[in-house]
Amino acid sequence: MPVQPESLERETVYSLLADRVREYLLCHLATVDRTTVPDAAERLAVWSRETSELCARERDGFAVQLVHNHLPRLAEHDVVVYDRSSDAVATGPNFADLEPYVDPLEPPRV
Repeated sequence: MPVQPESLERETVYSLLADRVREYLLCHLATVDRTTVPDAAERLAVWSRETSELCARERDGFAVQLVHNHLPRLAEHDVVVYDRSSDAVATGPNFADLEPYVDPLEPPRV
């Protein structure tokens, strides 16, 4: 029988939401439930510039940040499920603990 992850502590929730990249990623996942690293990186690059014009370097920079920092951190707390082999990202069992804080976020509209 699989072990159900425990709810996140308040300090962990604040820590995970303290970074704008993670905040935007979680906002995106609140609307789509699953994405890929390239798609999320592109969305983050657009949101960070508040324009639809973006360059590959910015998108690649976000992809590196996601893969090496943000996704492992969120996956460690079961907020997301990240499959490195397919670059797939989906909401995890503890996503619901953060969802009340990311629902009201409105990323810039393009």
